[in-house]
Amino acid sequence: MQSPENQQPASASDASVTGRRDINDPNATFEDLPYKPQLTKSQAKRANQTFKGMVLSLLFTLAAVIPILLLNPINSGGENERSVDLEAVAAQAAPAADFEPWAPTLGEGEYANFARWQTSRVQEVSYWEFGLVMQERDFVWVRQISNAEFNPSWLAALTDNAVPTDTLILDGTEWEQRTKDEQVYLISEREDSTLVLSSDTSEEQLLSIAQAAQQQVK
Repeated sequence: MQSPENQQPASASDASVTGRRDINDPNATFEDLPYKPQLTKSQAKRANQTFKGMVLSLLFTLAAVIPILLLNPINSGGENERSVDLEAVAAQAAPAADFEPWAPTLGEGEYANFARWQTSRVQEVSYWEFGLVMQERDFVWVRQISNAEFNPSWLAALTDNAVPTDTLILDGTEWEQRTKDEQVYLISEREDSTLVLSSDTSEEQLLSIAQAAQQQVK
């Protein structure tokens, strides 16, 4: 009996009889070989050991990962996971401010995604700021600074030298409007502080937050 090494490839006539493709056919597979490749006992043993090792490695990995996942559930990315407690952070910032940091009451579909007491690199001015997300598509940035620390240089840097374009009157109070590219700023001096609101997504939401500030910030 000839060994697999000495067997000759099937001829075209053999292929037509057996139904196998010629081995030179680009579509030929292992099923078209004139013989089945055979593993020796040692080769089969090594292959089996490798497979067992892979299975054991997978099981050890799962055993290590599953407890971690159970203790730390995957973040679903919902609003609760991305929002901050605006009132709580404002209360923490209050002792550093000589005004009451504003924490507006938010409606459905609105949340703050950050809030902090900030020290600007420009003249080391400190101020309160937070970001508001509305309906997952609009964003309004709010800054509030003490009137004692407010100065035109800080405002120019904060607004990227935006040009004054209009003056709005909301409930009898004047708001200066500045624009730079798609960014719109609304600026208003209150009793103890100055508010700077900005948005590049929705002027409607910007006006809505300004109106809320009219009612809530002295």
